[in-house]
Amino acid sequence: MNIVKATANCRFFYHTNMLDICNVLNQLGILKDDRAEEVMKRHTMKSLDCVRITKGYNSIEEMLEKARN
Repeated sequence: MNIVKATANCRFFYHTNMLDICNVLNQLGILKDDRAEEVMKRHTMKSLDCVRITKGYNSIEEMLEKARN
């Protein structure tokens, strides 16, 4: 595994863990619904980008199209 894929893998775990943390903060009422949705959307897109890099796809759309088939 080259350095780009290793870094993308670490970023993936960071962003997916942040999704869990944001969800917990939202459930506890510390993070408001609108803000939690915004933050979670950003972390979701970043984690999808990390998967794209790790698997070698050129775009997220290409990755999702491959997953549908």
